[in-house]
Amino acid sequence: MRSMTEQAITQVADQRASDFLISPARHLMKSQIDSGFTNKLKTIYTNAAETAYKLWTRRTAMRYLSLHEIGSLHFDAASPYFEPEPLVRYEDHEDELKGKKVILMVHPLLTAHGTDEAEDYDKERVWTKGVVWLDSSRAPEL
Repeated sequence: MRSMTEQAITQVADQRASDFLISPARHLMKSQIDSGFTNKLKTIYTNAAETAYKLWTRRTAMRYLSLHEIGSLHFDAASPYFEPEPLVRYEDHEDELKGKKVILMVHPLLTAHGTDEAEDYDKERVWTKGVVWLDSSRAPEL
């Protein structure tokens, strides 16, 4: 069964890579595509397909939260869920930025629920903090 699954993943990935090479994207590549390039592209597609398959078969449930799902959000440096975008330079303006409204989420918050043993679905773990941009032009809106 495992061998058949791996073979199917490879076949689909190779087909997708071939489809990409004949798609309109071909106009953005060199006019002569050699076999080395084709093999690298197939490897990329195969790795992506294997990763997708592994994520799909996990029992852990992932939750993706963007600013749209969260709604109104005000920044708190102690939050285990969010961190400021590095260009905000939070360390230089800590007191001024606490409680500022988040106007943009540069990277969504990813949380996981449950384990591979199909337990603890009520417990949430942060996989990737949400990276946020703060509105530093207005006073705090607590």
